[in-house]
Amino acid sequence: MEVAQLRKRIQKAIEQARRESADRRTRVQEAQRAYDEFLETQAVPAFRTVANVLKSEGLHWEVMTPSGEVRLVPERRREESIALAFDQTMEPPQPMVSITRGRGGRVLHVERPVKSGTPSSAALTEDDVIDMLLEELRPWLG
Repeated sequence: MEVAQLRKRIQKAIEQARRESADRRTRVQEAQRAYDEFLETQAVPAFRTVANVLKSEGLHWEVMTPSGEVRLVPERRREESIALAFDQTMEPPQPMVSITRGRGGRVLHVERPVKSGTPSSAALTEDDVIDMLLEELRPWLG
């Protein structure tokens, strides 16, 4: 292969990579905006409602809202939690639930989408968040 021909192919690959990178940044920014709105209007209220109902049942859980996420934490085991955060490394970028649970001397950590088949924050509802919380709370409730 000639050097000139190879150079053209490399320049084309560089240009394509830059375009793809710019497109990805745009998608991430749009997804981040949708997630921020979802977090404020649906996820945080759902976490607070679940925490209030748990307290009324004698189970003390606290809602924490560090920047960009919401977390449900049992008051007696602060190292355990169910957290919702935006993962921009996924394709497409999406909200992920992260569960940290102690089991004997081990700590188990699992991450998964809030709802399978729903990659966008805009497609998630408060009911989806509550369903996810109820599913993930089962081991603590038994």
